[in-house]
Amino acid sequence: MSRYEKYQTKKLYKNSRRGKVCGVFSGLGDYLGINPLILRIAGILALLMTGPIMILGYLLVSILLDDSAHSLYGE
Repeated sequence: MSRYEKYQTKKLYKNSRRGKVCGVFSGLGDYLGINPLILRIAGILALLMTGPIMILGYLLVSILLDDSAHSLYGE
């Protein structure tokens, strides 16, 4: 067993099934282990402070992230 196999790796995915717009905050909440609602509120506050920069960043992340693999029988 290599060193790499000893550690469980987590990968960041967007979760479009549970997400509201593209699933970025839902996937980030799953990755960090926090409620996606908190991230959505932080995103709205960042949108009010930065304007179009936040929108472009969100769209860029939603394009770059892979969608999570959904199981056949749900979660």
